[in-house]
Amino acid sequence: MRSARPGNAGMLSNTLSYQLYTRDMTRTLDRIAADPVVKREAEYYRTNIHSVSTIDEFMADYRLYSYAMKAHGLEEQIGSKALIKKVLESDLSDSKSLANKLSDERYRTFAKAFSFINTAEPPVLVAQTVGQTDLVVEAYSDYRTRAGQVHATAAKAYMDGIGAISNVDEFLNSTHLFNVSLASVGIDPSIASRSFIRDVLTGNAADGPAANGDNRYADLAAMLAFEPDGSIPAGGLQSEKEANNTVFEYFAKKGLATSEQAAAYQVSYYESEIAKIRTADELVNDPRLFGIALSSVGLSDSEMPSYAWTLITSDPDDPNSDLNQMPEDTPASLARKEKYKLLNERFNFDTQGNLPVGEPAQSDAAREATVDGYFANYRTATAGNDKIATSLFRVAVSGMSTVRQFVSSSAVYDYALKAFGLDPATESRSSIMRVLRSDPSDPSSYANSLNNDRYVKLAAAFNFDDSGKIAAQRIAQTEANQIDTATRYAGSFGDTPTTAESKAITEATTAYKKALLSIVSVNDFVSNKTVVNFALKAYGLEADRLSQKDLVSILTSDPSDPESFVNKSGDRRLIEFAAAYAFTPDGGIERGVHEIQSASDFLSTQDFYLRQTMEEEAGADNESVRLALYFRRLAPELTSIYEILADPALLTVVQTAVGLPAESSQSNLDLQKRTIEKKLDLETLKDPKGLERFISRYLALQEAQSTSTATSPALAILGSSGGIL
Repeated sequence: MRSARPGNAGMLSNTLSYQLYTRDMTRTLDRIAADPVVKREAEYYRTNIHSVSTIDEFMADYRLYSYAMKAHGLEEQIGSKALIKKVLESDLSDSKSLANKLSDERYRTFAKAFSFINTAEPPVLVAQTVGQTDLVVEAYSDYRTRAGQVHATAAKAYMDGIGAISNVDEFLNSTHLFNVSLASVGIDPSIASRSFIRDVLTGNAADGPAANGDNRYADLAAMLAFEPDGSIPAGGLQSEKEANNTVFEYFAKKGLATSEQAAAYQVSYYESEIAKIRTADELVNDPRLFGIALSSVGLSDSEMPSYAWTLITSDPDDPNSDLNQMPEDTPASLARKEKYKLLNERFNFDTQGNLPVGEPAQSDAAREATVDGYFANYRTATAGNDKIATSLFRVAVSGMSTVRQFVSSSAVYDYALKAFGLDPATESRSSIMRVLRSDPSDPSSYANSLNNDRYVKLAAAFNFDDSGKIAAQRIAQTEANQIDTATRYAGSFGDTPTTAESKAITEATTAYKKALLSIVSVNDFVSNKTVVNFALKAYGLEADRLSQKDLVSILTSDPSDPESFVNKSGDRRLIEFAAAYAFTPDGGIERGVHEIQSASDFLSTQDFYLRQTMEEEAGADNESVRLALYFRRLAPELTSIYEILADPALLTVVQTAVGLPAESSQSNLDLQKRTIEKKLDLETLKDPKGLERFISRYLALQEAQSTSTATSPALAILGSSGGIL
């Protein structure tokens, strides 16, 4: 039996009856929702709507189908299944689709509320979406700078400290010295035994590995020549040149030989050592000096030293010299010749490879030109290498379907790990496989158990399930809800934002969507100011001073559960906010599962159903009140007088309120439009007070007219279903 409702028309005026419904709309809708029949149908819809995946399944369940049809004002069309099926199959991006071609906006709204799976085309699963790949590429482009800064600290500590070492134990107890020196020869310091390294540096422990082809320990012993008793040699442990070599090798082993920090050590080395060079042999036999000189003119460090020697020492004035006899029959060979001419000009060697008495290898100007050229060309080479690495990564990851393929592809494995600050040379491939198979949004997952945010970000950047196969992406918000949130955000600036505001909206939306890609849990969300500020403004909550704890309670609440936190709050904004995101009750993120209705569309359908039911109830007592409630619901969204002319119920309210006879509907549409425009400004209907004044006028005039009319045409206008949406 339906719960108590406002009295009948014989007892109450139009205005009073209308006010009884609208004075506290939340309370009215709660009363409607509490009706046993309404509650039962709502619960059935909530429980079953997400279990169907095709249009046929949906339409075969009469309770689901009729509930949705009534909610969208299409109850009188329930029997037109062939038409409704074509509406639901419509592509709303195609202006020629049936839903778009029908003049009745109800059909388009109905189609927009659902998204059925095309069973003939299963969803495409990928190891990474385009957005995820772009995020990794961006991280990779920054990794040299980030890594260079981190390792520069260790390198400087080495340069500053190695000269102060007086014995092997001091060396072993210095973290920076120990780590940099071992890493420079390719030994992982995190797993190296200090006692074994002591034996390597003071005894013969390097002989065993060397006998098996591992010369790393022998190289370490040669680099740090401690005496057998652990003291340092009389001339010191390392000269400044040797220390610089160690640091440069350290950068090289970290994959940062062309980083800005490594380049600074290269230049320091060059400026120090070039002044000591007396022959061309000394230049070409020093790989670092020779490489910098070649790079400064755009030549590769793969040039043969012996060949380069003949060109550097050639007489440029002798037409028969090796330099002048270089081929120039192709653009490439001519360019190479010009580079060697420039290199020849920068050095003062004679044809025997010696320097004239009293002259340096280079003048000050030539040395500065070499350094400037090196700096310019190393950046170009780095950018080119990164571009190649990125291209290889994009191609390889696009065809990847398992974690095993990930760890087997150096183009993907090395690139991805470096992007997140992990060293591919020292990471365990089996451990990385476990990371990629774990759920980054689960606090107890393997990735989170490592207590290192880099592993969590790596897991979140790829879409593998716990078996190591590709799966749907975990994302805090679906694309449809992202669009809706962005639209709400833009709408918060009003209908006519300024140029500056439009630019700010675009920038904020781009930043928001990008930031969402890195969100792996509700805690990530509430800690990200870019995301939170955008979302709160979009849902009208920016002035509510919600704490992070409040946000967690909201976002992990189930909007479809009447007993959830947001539903108990009674605040529609909080319900819509929670419905816009895909967080689980424990704060994780569900994998992208295709559902025929998003949470926001589900809430809208249930809200529409309640309002349709309320309007039906009002119409049972007072048909004019039913029309008024219907007009109140739709009027704020009207953008054109033609929308009124296309809807008989809306038109009836407007004609009555502005004093036009019903017969005016027979006039030409453009004439009707001009006539109504003279009497009604649609903008006034967007103002709640203006809208209520307009409805009050309609109710008063309709009541006056009804005293001389036996029956009202409202029921015929709205149809037996309960209204036109």
